[in-house]
Amino acid sequence: MNKTLKIFLGIFITFIVLVLSSGFEMYIKSIIDFIPMGIGSQIGILIISILLIFLFSKKRIIEFNFGKVKLQQLIFPIGLTVFLLIISQLYSVIFGNEEHPVAVSMSIVQRLIFIVFFASLSEELLFRGFLQNMLNPLKLYGINLLKSRLSLPVIISGTLFGLMHFALITNGASFNYVLQIVISAMFLGMIAGYFQEKHNNFTFAFIVHMTANLSGLILSVI
Repeated sequence: MNKTLKIFLGIFITFIVLVLSSGFEMYIKSIIDFIPMGIGSQIGILIISILLIFLFSKKRIIEFNFGKVKLQQLIFPIGLTVFLLIISQLYSVIFGNEEHPVAVSMSIVQRLIFIVFFASLSEELLFRGFLQNMLNPLKLYGINLLKSRLSLPVIISGTLFGLMHFALITNGASFNYVLQIVISAMFLGMIAGYFQEKHNNFTFAFIVHMTANLSGLILSVI
């Protein structure tokens, strides 16, 4: 596949997946009104992302790798993610705390299942498993940050992941709160993408995202 076509196709398909998943969310809510907000869209993202990764991997358009990780390899990415969440929490303290509009309708158990695990898996499959791998032709370009290098696929997938969270405004969240989520999600996406790219292993992205969501849950109840 032409490299330019691959890049634009990856971005376009990701956008279409988000639109379709939003439509699926509205459909699910119309027939099962007691289901927590956001579950329908996550189901849509998960199913479509798995299909995309399977089909594009089979055609050798992308390379999707996941596997075991060593505990010592997780210390830095987990620590960096927790540090990001603490900084984000300080922002909330300064500018006013507000609860996530999706999480507010869920119990602790539901948050653990649907936000910490389910949402982490579905969103990482779409933005790192599919999109970042589709942007792989841009891997030669990037910026150096301290002793690390952020490639364009990592930057773009992280940025688009963050911008996706502007949709929370439609759920009643304030602009100031949503802006905080968008910025922290951008950094989270780049951290997840960086370690996935560094180790060529999707498991790192998934664990980073789960760490962020779990940390957010803990900070919200203490």
